[in-house]
Amino acid sequence: MAAITTAEASSGRVPGAGDAGTVVGIDLGGSKILGGVADLSGRLLADDEEPTRHGPDAPFLDQIAAMVDRLHERAGRDRTLLSGVVVGVPGTVSPETGLVALSPNLALPADEPVGALIARRVGCPVEVLNDVAAAAYGEAMRGGGDGRGLIAFAAFGTGVGLGLVLDGRILHGARGRAGEIAYLPIGADPHEAAPASASGLFEDRVGSAAIRARYGADAPSVAVLFDRAAAGDARAAAVLDDVARDAATGLAAVVALLDPDALVLGGSIGVRPEFAGRVGLHMNRLLPFEVDLRTSALGRAAGMLGAVHAAAETARADAALLAGRQP
Repeated sequence: MAAITTAEASSGRVPGAGDAGTVVGIDLGGSKILGGVADLSGRLLADDEEPTRHGPDAPFLDQIAAMVDRLHERAGRDRTLLSGVVVGVPGTVSPETGLVALSPNLALPADEPVGALIARRVGCPVEVLNDVAAAAYGEAMRGGGDGRGLIAFAAFGTGVGLGLVLDGRILHGARGRAGEIAYLPIGADPHEAAPASASGLFEDRVGSAAIRARYGADAPSVAVLFDRAAAGDARAAAVLDDVARDAATGLAAVVALLDPDALVLGGSIGVRPEFAGRVGLHMNRLLPFEVDLRTSALGRAAGMLGAVHAAAETARADAALLAGRQP
């Protein structure tokens, strides 16, 4: 089970909101699924985590449905009162078709919307968001902020992505591709390198696979590399500093273009203070102004809590609309 702190579980509650019914938020990743069930005020009641199942016919779809049932059992809530589910997925979501694309780390159905496939299994409306956008929304609405201003959330882990929230609203872009910074054209000759890149030139330099490749054939996990650097391993420290330097190059472009109120780093790599510190130092050399650079307040739960908050807001809005139509 995910370790969710009391502050994470209770933040974002809307005073006066009713507690009848439930909503579920799911953070679907290539390595794990993290889910949470909440009442309609957004108060987290229970959470769960398990490794993502891969294989033919997208077995994670049934896995999500089973998790929805299990979350209600753990919370002691009536599963039939589920109002809606929001799922964050590692890819772009078309606002027109609901189809998911650009998902190199998880094989998602390409011929039918993931939301529709999950809705058939759980029996309620399902909304699908980009996972980093969901995390950005969690930070903006539940991470200590009040939802105002422009929040840019950059996730560094297996891959890299960016989520944008402006005054409490996620910015998806015209085709759902806002924040796909994995494809930033960096490097000495991006025109030559881009056609051979499967995941994007920026991700090729700052993703976990790239970090291990920089270290060499004997590279351990990225977590172990951080431990080695902290213990004085000069080789590991140099690799991580080079990655932070490249990360700062991409993020400086984001800041120069968008001028966000805050730039939040998350993901398994981005949330590390030592990485964020190095990124900040390198950004200071690139930009002639200060940047409000922070690490995620919600940590690994940001995506799930953002999905929970979005689901609760939708459920409350639907309930208010229904109440307004009644005589």
